[in-house]
Amino acid sequence: MTADKSSVSRRAWLTTAAVGPAIALGVGAQPVLAKQAAVAQGVQGLPASGFFIQHAVLKVNDLSANIKFWCEGLGMKLVRERTIDNVRTVFLAYGKETLSSGDGGYFALELTQAQKPVYGVGSSFKYLGLTLPDKPMTLGIRATDAGGEIVPHWFLEKDFVEIKSPDGVPVRVKSGARRDPVTVVAFGSNDVKATQAYYKDTLRMKEQRGGLLKLLGPLAGDGPVLGYDGSDVSVVLVKEDAPVTQGQIFDKIAILTKNTVGMADAISKTNYGKVEFVGEAPGIGTKVADTIDPEFHDVVFVDYDDFEKELV
Repeated sequence: MTADKSSVSRRAWLTTAAVGPAIALGVGAQPVLAKQAAVAQGVQGLPASGFFIQHAVLKVNDLSANIKFWCEGLGMKLVRERTIDNVRTVFLAYGKETLSSGDGGYFALELTQAQKPVYGVGSSFKYLGLTLPDKPMTLGIRATDAGGEIVPHWFLEKDFVEIKSPDGVPVRVKSGARRDPVTVVAFGSNDVKATQAYYKDTLRMKEQRGGLLKLLGPLAGDGPVLGYDGSDVSVVLVKEDAPVTQGQIFDKIAILTKNTVGMADAISKTNYGKVEFVGEAPGIGTKVADTIDPEFHDVVFVDYDDFEKELV
């Protein structure tokens, strides 16, 4: 059997395009430090900060196509799903979501079937950052075979592979080893300083300066890297010169806490953030505080105990 010309040419291009990142990372001889990062233990219960960045919500046009991309292309698993009012939602992750056991605490993607066509991610969402052990060429071929699209970069310009999902969500992947491959959620920002202050002073995040994050996390130098305990997913603020635009596909990030009302009260007292909703999520009953940051990124705080009940 002979491969078609388009398949051969695509693989040839991927081989060439992947050489730069592979050389930059030394993929052929993975650093011992990278391997050590993979053995880090999972959280058990909420971390010391009392917060945990747990998932991101995407609205998608074709749920089946997106499941194939994230699972077959990037190695995630479908860990749970639900249907409310005939709207199907699936949760994808690299492991268990629960924080009640040491082998859980994996970040999830919540994919919801859009009820009408949705377009674009805008510049308010920049990318999802992953750290995977695959060689760039292997990853690129697998992701495109699963419906993704490689974003070309100049030779040796970037130390990551950039792939777009079927709906155009950018994913930047570095080679390395990490317990949970999901590393960062990157937001576009016109006023990085002000938004950073809001995330630190009001949302109680701290700058994450760990050496492993900088070595293995995609583009830690993009801008401030903010999070809670260093081991979970972080938020990166990427400077945008043009006005930040809102897309329809990326919806929000969700943060677990035991004090949703307290967070809503703190945000409502600022001149920057906005509280959209406080109460029980319709059809689910989980207590949430849905908020908007100064640049209109949606950040929802989810009651930790109610979240764990969802998983039972």
